[in-house]
Amino acid sequence: MIARNTKECLLIIFDFDGVLADSTKAYALQMQETVEFFTKKKIPEEVFKQRGGNTDQSQDFVEFLGTKDPEKIDKAIIHYVSLTEKYSYLRDLYPNVRETLENLKNQHLIGLVSRKSHERMEKWLHHFKITHLFDRPIGTLEDSKSKAIIEIMGEFNMPIDRTIMVGDTEFDIMSAKEAGVNSVLALYGAEKPDKALALSPTYSINSIEEILEISKEHLES
Repeated sequence: MIARNTKECLLIIFDFDGVLADSTKAYALQMQETVEFFTKKKIPEEVFKQRGGNTDQSQDFVEFLGTKDPEKIDKAIIHYVSLTEKYSYLRDLYPNVRETLENLKNQHLIGLVSRKSHERMEKWLHHFKITHLFDRPIGTLEDSKSKAIIEIMGEFNMPIDRTIMVGDTEFDIMSAKEAGVNSVLALYGAEKPDKALALSPTYSINSIEEILEISKEHLES
């Protein structure tokens, strides 16, 4: 394990989809096929691409299946998950993600907060062979990621001014604001950057490697 001085490092917390991995098309096709399976209606994949990461999947199924029956919603989620392997070939890490995380971990604490079940999140980390690069990963289905962000901060006794949340949606930026921490908007993965930018993230990046310079600047400021 790499020894890091918690008094001289940052806690950098990443979202997964849209920041580390490009899952947009796979997510959209899984949702499209699931909705069609239960309703016989084929909704354009662009509809789902625009919603990925911003909305609660259960609520999406309430809307598209036209039911609030929890049993039917659970069945839809199970069906969606069953399609993961089918579309896994469409998911991949963005360029230089692994190298950037390895570089960051030499000095900083690395967290992960993903809006999926913890079990599913761990499977994807294992799939991409990057589990070891995170000090504390959390999968959460809460309405906000702020609780998970605060939990990781507390675990490492990190103050808000040395904690950064990196996300690609307005949901991520709002969660960072609710937790009182700095935020970075990953423009390269954002489907609706204007909405997220309107929330005034602390920083924005066009590629994952830019977080290296931001972390350096943030420590020096």
